[in-house]
Amino acid sequence: MHSEPPDDPDTLREKIIGLGETSLHKSYYPELQSRLAELERFRALLDQTHDAIFLIHAETGRLADVNASAGMYLDCSKKELLATPFIKWISPQKKAVFDEFARRSCEQLPASRWTCIASLVSREGRETPVEITVRSVTFGDKQYIVAIARDITDRLQAERELKIKESALESSTNGILITDLAGTIMYANPGFASIFGYERGEMLAGRSLEIFFANPAIGKKVTDLLRKNHAITEETIGVRNGGSPFHIQVSGSVVQNDAGQPLCIMLIVMDITERILIDQLKRETCAQLGKNIEQFAILGDHIRNPLQVIVGYAEMIDDPLAKMILDQSDRIDEIITQLDRGWVESANVRQFLRRHGDDAEPRVETFIQRFSIKDWDS
Repeated sequence: MHSEPPDDPDTLREKIIGLGETSLHKSYYPELQSRLAELERFRALLDQTHDAIFLIHAETGRLADVNASAGMYLDCSKKELLATPFIKWISPQKKAVFDEFARRSCEQLPASRWTCIASLVSREGRETPVEITVRSVTFGDKQYIVAIARDITDRLQAERELKIKESALESSTNGILITDLAGTIMYANPGFASIFGYERGEMLAGRSLEIFFANPAIGKKVTDLLRKNHAITEETIGVRNGGSPFHIQVSGSVVQNDAGQPLCIMLIVMDITERILIDQLKRETCAQLGKNIEQFAILGDHIRNPLQVIVGYAEMIDDPLAKMILDQSDRIDEIITQLDRGWVESANVRQFLRRHGDDAEPRVETFIQRFSIKDWDS
């Protein structure tokens, strides 16, 4: 204050060096300490983050500062990193891109932000795939580039696995359908589109599941069962694009998240028309086999009756040829006996087929081999 007497030289000296009661140094020191503590906390936070952070001189491309994670990625100390240009640690495929961005930053273009996928190459040659976000900033009269690199190894692995699963769904010959919990189609693979006569699976998105069944009530039954967390397998009649019916088998379940909450419905649809026709043919063949077995039994009796008459007359004839007649009659009787055995075995096979269906086919093959044509040559 002008009204106050001026300080003597000793008092003024004490204020300047911080010894006086109203020292300038004492006035600003607490605030300075607070700011330094805040900077230390911020620095510790940056060092704890898993992302690697690089501060780059835009003009020279050299590193001005890095956090602790950067050294971990590159197997280098902070001192070693600050003695190198940032471009040294970028994979060769992306070096030219970073050079161009640095050049444009030196031209003092407005602050911009850019993200790319690259690899950081450590001193030992170990590559780490990262997503790098780059931004130009200005501190005072100097321009810098801030690069934040995030390890995406797990993400890339998950994406590869997802692509494999997507490829499996796309290439499956079975129809695969994903719907919401109400039965509205979210995804249909090419196999499903082909089975139901559509050009592309995308054409089916948003449609109701029920339109693909000859009886729409079946579609509602499927979604109702699945919403109650029941896995289902149903054989029913489907409807192709254009209205033609065909036999299908539908199996499905509800997809749940880690917490057990339902997310969507997944169905697998197979065209079983050919199998149904084969089953029908088997039933008809089995029925025909039964008729043939009955005919074999009747024919055996019809042959034996006249054969007995021939044998009776031959035994009454006193002639050398009678013995030949009796010998041939015995051979005929043996053949009829073999036919009888075949009839019994055929009846057993028929019953076995009825009980065991397709599982009996190897046994039937053995039976056919046993009674081949050579058995009837005589």
